[in-house]
Amino acid sequence: MYSPTTKARHESVYSGLKKKFSTVKKGDEYRSHSGKVHSISWNSTGQRIASCSSDKTVSVFDFDGSKLSRSPVCLRGHTDSVDQVAWCCKSPDLLVSASADKTIRLWDCRNLSTKVTPVTVNTKGENINLCWNPTNSNQVLVGNKEDLISVFDMRTQKSIIDQQFRFEINEICFNNSGNLLFLTTGNGTILVQSFPDMKLQSTIKAHSSSAICVKMSPDGKYFATGGADAVVCLFDYSSFICVSAVSRLDWVIRVIGFNHDSSMLAAGSEDTFIDVSYIPTCAGVGQVPLDNPPANALCWHPRGNVLAYGGR
Repeated sequence: MYSPTTKARHESVYSGLKKKFSTVKKGDEYRSHSGKVHSISWNSTGQRIASCSSDKTVSVFDFDGSKLSRSPVCLRGHTDSVDQVAWCCKSPDLLVSASADKTIRLWDCRNLSTKVTPVTVNTKGENINLCWNPTNSNQVLVGNKEDLISVFDMRTQKSIIDQQFRFEINEICFNNSGNLLFLTTGNGTILVQSFPDMKLQSTIKAHSSSAICVKMSPDGKYFATGGADAVVCLFDYSSFICVSAVSRLDWVIRVIGFNHDSSMLAAGSEDTFIDVSYIPTCAGVGQVPLDNPPANALCWHPRGNVLAYGGR
């Protein structure tokens, strides 16, 4: 329950966001891949955005504040589908990609006018997700199809931690302090583990079927999960209690993301729209129509209300 003052403030902010959203026009469409887009990531300054695809490539666009460059730089080297890309939290020029070719590759994007040769790190399986340690730019976590989570030191290009799970792990993310890991599982739970000792701290029952995705809000007050039950759950970070939920979508929630000031949460699925909610009530702010669902990837600009998304 909210106090009358807090309730009035939320109603005012929500009303303002909904009014602004109603005037938003559909953005431009950019072609970067010949296959399905799997992942999208803005760098820390918001001046570049990267995407990856089943076509084995990574693409990088420049962003001038209103539109992307029409001709992206194509980064080649992977020999199988690329499932995720992520920019380093502390360096806007370092990009890492994870592929089914059993490698992760580190790309130095300071000078994209010349051919970029990546640092290639061999892994133990077909990789499906990754994330940087937000407090240590030398560490990248990688998850593979065999449910092995590995921590790589990018200076030595070696894994320093390996943890094998006996059940399905779908996505991983850090808290903002880098001392907790959140992992979504095939049985609908969220595992919370301390880092770097990887000890289980809590098991949160979140979904009635597989928990697919998880994201931390930039302000650290909330985290959200999406599941195969077509529900998005919003949790209070301090208590791990679900405070609200979104059930406006009909299909598996594939991807979620908070905007830069943690006031909105977007969720994508096989539905014909991306749902955008107000935080913390999860009231609907609006919908982004999709010409070619599903929404396989989405990501908010780190400094403004610009939403990028990709699909087929």
